Amino acid sequence: MIPPQPKSLPLSGTIYQVVLDCCLRIPDRIAFVSNDGSGKSYRYSEVHEIVTRISGGLKNLGFCRGDKAAIISPNCPEWGMIYLATLAAGGIFVPFDSSWKEEEIAHTLDVSQVKFIFCSNKWFPIVNGIAVRKNLKITSVCIDSSFTPNLSDLLDSKPYISNDISPNDPAAIIYTSGTSGEPKGVILTHRNILADIEGTIRALDLPPDDTCLSILPLHHTLESTCGFLTSLIVGRRIVYAQSLKSKDLLNDIKKYNVVCIIGVPLLYEKIHNAITKRIEELPIIKKIFYRLLYKLSGFFWILGIKSSKHLFKSMRKRAGLESVKMMVCGGAPLPPKIAEWFNLIGFDFMVGYGLSECAPVVTLHRPNGIKFDSVGSPIPGVEIEISNPNAEGIGEIKVKGENTSPGYIDNPQATKELLKDGWLHTGDLGKMVKGQLYITGRKKNLIVSAAGKNIYPEEIEAALHLSPFILESIVFGRKKENRMGEEVHAIIVPNLDEMRSRFPEIGSSPDHKIVNEVIETEVQQVNNRLADYKRLIRFEIKFEELEKTSTRKIRRTVYK
Repeated sequence: MIPPQPKSLPLSGTIYQVVLDCCLRIPDRIAFVSNDGSGKSYRYSEVHEIVTRISGGLKNLGFCRGDKAAIISPNCPEWGMIYLATLAAGGIFVPFDSSWKEEEIAHTLDVSQVKFIFCSNKWFPIVNGIAVRKNLKITSVCIDSSFTPNLSDLLDSKPYISNDISPNDPAAIIYTSGTSGEPKGVILTHRNILADIEGTIRALDLPPDDTCLSILPLHHTLESTCGFLTSLIVGRRIVYAQSLKSKDLLNDIKKYNVVCIIGVPLLYEKIHNAITKRIEELPIIKKIFYRLLYKLSGFFWILGIKSSKHLFKSMRKRAGLESVKMMVCGGAPLPPKIAEWFNLIGFDFMVGYGLSECAPVVTLHRPNGIKFDSVGSPIPGVEIEISNPNAEGIGEIKVKGENTSPGYIDNPQATKELLKDGWLHTGDLGKMVKGQLYITGRKKNLIVSAAGKNIYPEEIEAALHLSPFILESIVFGRKKENRMGEEVHAIIVPNLDEMRSRFPEIGSSPDHKIVNEVIETEVQQVNNRLADYKRLIRFEIKFEELEKTSTRKIRRTVYK
């Protein structure tokens, strides 16, 4: 019988000690499954063996306490075991974004001063080329066996576990995506990450005997903390998605009876759109029946009765999502209507808020305390304060807790701006209502009108995204010529598939005149629902997807 929680709460010591203890308690349980089962799967006992041997191999290659090891690779079980082995060897783990271009990798290698980097086949020769060109003293280790040295070489080493690492020592340095400027290296200690994991476990009372599908890139702090480390600490099985194609994801979910999914809004919007499109194709009687059930589910929800699990059981089964009980969304804003839809058809769909500097989870819905337009309440051990709130209660969100970063590496000025008076200043704007946090925008994105009114672009974007004809948008302020204040502008990407279904005359090549007229009508409807000072003055249409980071956040600096 698997214990219902980790051996003890609070979690103490170091990350690798906690995970390796779990491996010894449940040695026969499967920890990792990759490539739809065709790749190597690992039991918890094997994870313990491999982690400690890689750690020994690093030590043999001259890796010392406090040294940094990076990794650049797609998601795979070896990624996580290299993470743990780096910590067990007394080092600091530096995950690289596998979508980075060569120049970004070169820059981060230069500033991070890593001594080792683990690479998949694709990146091994590229990283070696960078090291030679920039005269960097870096040892590259191939995760596969195509080049040497490789992971197999390290596995021949004698097991090693460092015993002189403090919980306050750095465990990872996370280089932020840099949507608003130069990326910074966020320091996260063992205590930071374990405190965040403990708060998440306490908030959700996670069962140990289920399966989590890993979809997000592992360098993303949400996935590495919650999808990877939290799952191992509670004894879950982690299945690495074979691809991001809808068909493959559904196959993984059905084959392994996946119970939990952690994703970003884009993933859930795709699932929502795919299922609702199928519903629209149903005969009229079945569509009416669905709408009646949905309204009934919403009525019961208001009364505090979760009837949706029974009302939509057959629909979830037909969609291939019968086993899924819990969905967690983070990383970017989610339209409230999407959160509402998932909950009203029978999932425990919980939205959270966080940032890399908080390891990352700050707030999270509880299964019995879900508000569709909020991002939940603080997890245990975390405090939130709203700084200098305005008349509506909106101000900068400040966070305090053991999960908060001690700052940025080699950047005292940025650290000083981040940490003030014992609080971490997030740069995000929001308000607290009855214990729930509501995000209103990003401080740096704030638009100030000529009359001094604050305009939150995220609010206008959310209103635009209610239109079926708008796929995505970005709203920003532009200075008026020879006048005070800013005007509200937008770049809008139309949903051409939806437009063609309503306006067949658009055809395969978008008719700019018709598209412009449709979008203009939608913008006018949004403006009619907004206060005069918030109204969009100008917009432009873009037919390509807006440029994003690997975590699907729009790179705002590109468009301002």
